Amino acid sequence: MQSEDSIKQVSIVYDDYFLEHKPFYSHPENPARLHSIVNFLEINGLWRRLKHLPIDVDKEETLELLRLVHSEHHIELVEGTAGSYGNIDADTYYCPETHSVALQAASAAVRAVSAVMYGHTNKVFVLARPPGHHATFSEAMGFCFYNNAAVAAEKAKKMGAENIIIVDYDIHHGNGTQEIFYQRDDVLYFSTHRYPFYPGTGRFDEIGEGKGKGFTINVPLPSSLGDGEYAKIYEEIYTPIAQKFSPDLVIVSAGFDAHYKDPLGDMRLTEEGFAYISDIIIRATPKAKGFIFILEGGYNLEGLSESVKEVILTMAGLKKPERARITNNIDRIMFESQRYFRDWLTN
Repeated sequence: MQSEDSIKQVSIVYDDYFLEHKPFYSHPENPARLHSIVNFLEINGLWRRLKHLPIDVDKEETLELLRLVHSEHHIELVEGTAGSYGNIDADTYYCPETHSVALQAASAAVRAVSAVMYGHTNKVFVLARPPGHHATFSEAMGFCFYNNAAVAAEKAKKMGAENIIIVDYDIHHGNGTQEIFYQRDDVLYFSTHRYPFYPGTGRFDEIGEGKGKGFTINVPLPSSLGDGEYAKIYEEIYTPIAQKFSPDLVIVSAGFDAHYKDPLGDMRLTEEGFAYISDIIIRATPKAKGFIFILEGGYNLEGLSESVKEVILTMAGLKKPERARITNNIDRIMFESQRYFRDWLTN
């Protein structure tokens, strides 16, 4: 165990206001998710030891960044939900405060980037909701309103970052993040996700287009994979790609619905598995200016809270997660990865 100061290497961005986005019927994406994480970190003595960053971001700055990743119509639609209850689609509810909470979640991502780019910290976990990676340029969907990871990337670009990786280990494909950066070569999107599954995107052959061809990396997975399989994929596919791309900043869409207890996922990752792949992500690009983890999915409260704790301990260097053995055959996944990502995976 390292010194008490080690945990201070990890910063947290959180606001009680994120709890004001509330469903008016039974829904897996609800305030209990953050309640559970915060309470668990408090019980384990970690919450007070972490460095907490206030969300002191000008809302106009956040809106300016949002306009780089979302259409004006999209922003007006979200703002238009103010003061009312309803649904964007069958999955995505809103309440009177949703528009403002979503803006604050985007501001939390902006704050995290500022802290890293100014050199105040190099590892941040953004505990915000609603999540964001399904929000496309013009559509709120899949529990998501604004794409927090995309906003973070645009903030980093404005602050001088040249190359950025967004790595997404949520069990659902981040269709919104992919769409926003599909034609760009300065933001590489890497996703492992169950397929076929919601939202139906994320095939191997979705690799970007135009200038962005080759800078979208999808690794679609069958259900029931566990720690060992994920470890191999991140060691042998993610790591060489990240090393070759050499990002200035790494943004992680940290969804925990691939946990074996999750009611929506049907994967077999444990909290140790999430810690291990997070450790790989950090070790793959040690020269990156920083690592920003942004909460996405995860709907079993126990699995979610335990996983966030283990990832934070790993970020702080207070935990060295163990490599699990492989129990499922993933030769086909590795073969297809070599086929589609050959330029990245060969010297």
